[in-house]
Amino acid sequence: MEFWRHYMTLKRRWRIIALVVVLCAGAVLVWSRTTPQQYEAVAVLREQRPVGEMATEIYPVRALMNDPVLRLQNLAQIVSSNTVISKTVDDLQFIRPGVLQGDTPMERMMNFASKVRVEPIPNTEFLRVRLRDAEPQNALTAVSILVAKATERYNELTQGTVRSERERIENELLPAAKADLDAKRKALADYKLANRISGDLAFQTQVLVQRAAQYRANLDQATVEMEEARARRIAAEQELKSQYAKNEYEEMQRVMATNPVLEQLRIDLARAQASLQKELQTKAERHPDVVALKAQVAEIESRMRLESEQILNSQTRSRNPIRDAALQAYITARVAEEAAAKRAQAYAEPLRRALAELADMPRKEAGVARLELAARTAEQTYNLYLQKLDEARAKERGAQTATLVLLDPPQIFIVPKQTWLRVALALLLSLILASSVVLLLGQLDTSVRTPEEAERLLKLPVFAVIPQMKPSELNHLGQQNGFTSVGALYQILSTNLWYASRQMHGSAVVIASAEPGAGRSTTAANLAITLARDGARVLLVDGDMRQPTLHTRFGVDNSQGLANVLAGQKEIQEVAVPTMIDGLILIPAGSAADNPVRLLRSPAMEQFVERTTRLADFVIFDSPAGVVFADSTLIAAHVKNVIIVHAAGKPSRGAEAEFHARLEQVGANLIGAVLNKVRPEDSRGAYYYKRAYRELALHQSSARALPRG
Repeated sequence: MEFWRHYMTLKRRWRIIALVVVLCAGAVLVWSRTTPQQYEAVAVLREQRPVGEMATEIYPVRALMNDPVLRLQNLAQIVSSNTVISKTVDDLQFIRPGVLQGDTPMERMMNFASKVRVEPIPNTEFLRVRLRDAEPQNALTAVSILVAKATERYNELTQGTVRSERERIENELLPAAKADLDAKRKALADYKLANRISGDLAFQTQVLVQRAAQYRANLDQATVEMEEARARRIAAEQELKSQYAKNEYEEMQRVMATNPVLEQLRIDLARAQASLQKELQTKAERHPDVVALKAQVAEIESRMRLESEQILNSQTRSRNPIRDAALQAYITARVAEEAAAKRAQAYAEPLRRALAELADMPRKEAGVARLELAARTAEQTYNLYLQKLDEARAKERGAQTATLVLLDPPQIFIVPKQTWLRVALALLLSLILASSVVLLLGQLDTSVRTPEEAERLLKLPVFAVIPQMKPSELNHLGQQNGFTSVGALYQILSTNLWYASRQMHGSAVVIASAEPGAGRSTTAANLAITLARDGARVLLVDGDMRQPTLHTRFGVDNSQGLANVLAGQKEIQEVAVPTMIDGLILIPAGSAADNPVRLLRSPAMEQFVERTTRLADFVIFDSPAGVVFADSTLIAAHVKNVIIVHAAGKPSRGAEAEFHARLEQVGANLIGAVLNKVRPEDSRGAYYYKRAYRELALHQSSARALPRG
């Protein structure tokens, strides 16, 4: 399907493609014919070098210069260089003034350079120089001067380069390399002296490692001893704090005796109490003597409470052996701990210094290695320059023998125009370009041209695809025995309408379109003619009271018609006009109505539809454009059945969707669509008709296909 669409796109615009191809081919042909005849001067050069000569190279990567292909490319660069071109232009301007085009030296040089072609001959060591010009003598002279200037430039570059190369090595590179070597060696010696490096660094590193290991072992041993002494000291401290070793001395013997003071206090208490009892017998409680005795008794009792029953008579004490042992262990551990700490401190400092020196060894080794590498590199560079100097001196002695040799003298050849080849290429390229542009325009074209595109746009089945037709074809269609491709397509439309009549609301159909110029009147007239020819009773009503056309198609009077019936001035029988087609009656639009919308809204319109549908098998209504006037919508509201006509080749502007919505609002029955004004090449029916039925007899009788009543 996609291929068919592209094919039809190219077929529709084949005239544009043909025009572009013819114009391009003609332009190329005229240009080739009118172009002046060109002549080409050709010279062949070869580089002659001494046998076994080697190029003097400062850097190894330039050894590729000995490649013959690369040397030929460099030689071509010399011949086509700006220096050679400039000198050639100056001499040619002096010898043959006015030959070169251009007002300024730069323009003349650019024009001359555009004519020169310098290229290596494949699989050889030869170089071909070509120059084209309309005058053969000018081309021959220009090539001769160019070869001479290229030879001079080559000799200048070869000898001058070799000499300048030797002088540069001898006067610049070699002294600089010697100075750099001396500086690198001095920097190495200064570095060793500043870092106290003598002898082998690896041996010094090994000695430092062994010394640091010994210091580390001694430090670790002293640390272990210190930790052990600390543990013993802590254990001794805990022992001293225990109950058994808390006191320095312990009690060995204790002798207890009765407290004599307490005994004396008891005797004094008994006496005081006796005196108190004696005084109470003769004196009152508040008598001073009684009070004094009571106070004496209380004092003696308080003193007795302070005295114990027994007192220590004798006691024997001696030193605590547990405490002495713990104290001795503490002192010993403390001394051992401090001694181990002193030893650890004594080993830590030399170990730190040894580790610092050992950590600094990689820096020293890296510095020495870097300076030694720089010194070795400088020495290699110096030796290389010595070798290159010898090669440059040998090269300078043999440079005089290298030159450019002209193998063949410049010759003149006629350049063929190849007119027909150019024309053929122009035909092919223009055909491809024009076809591509046409296909691109086809992709960008949004016009509706095929039934599939029409169905997607209108959302209705397409009953028929009607091609563009001439007035003569309409006349043939109106003849009783006429048989054309357009008639066959309208028969398809009438057949689809007959099958759709089962879903129709009545037998009346409105032929409508959203935009003007879609061919509604033509479609309505031809459909009515086809239905009548197929045997149906058809009533064709011109509902376009604004711009009626059906009366002119059938050649009848339009003074009386639909407008007069709706206005109540005439009856249907009075305005119905027979046509030349048997079974087809036409009701014209009638005299111009001031307000067609008011007439179509009136009850008379509903009565008109009801009466006409009883009189004929099919009633076909023509109507004006749907998005411009409301007439089509009003007619569809009464008739119900609508066939939409859409003109092919026009892009969608949204009018179809708007008209479709209006028809749905009034409850119209959209039964199908007609794609009108299709190009003959886009109409499959017309295409196959021309291929298969061109010789079909024009006077065949048609069987009746539509029912009556």
